[in-house]
Amino acid sequence: MVASVKFETKEDLYKFSELASQEDFNIYISTDHGQLDAKSILALFTILGENVNVVAPDHLNAAKFQAFLNKYNNA
Repeated sequence: MVASVKFETKEDLYKFSELASQEDFNIYISTDHGQLDAKSILALFTILGENVNVVAPDHLNAAKFQAFLNKYNNA
């Protein structure tokens, strides 16, 4: 599963990484340069201001992925 996001501020990165760390499934950020662990705040700082894709495993329930995205968008 994939969703597009853009992290405008460092607070956005902190919030996203914190929420990703609370999940029991892997979440990655896909960029033109490769794939980053969304639970690693240091990795996320390399993509500040870029349009990126949030990637979750294909076997993950779509509702669970959407619930994670909703938590980020509403936090």
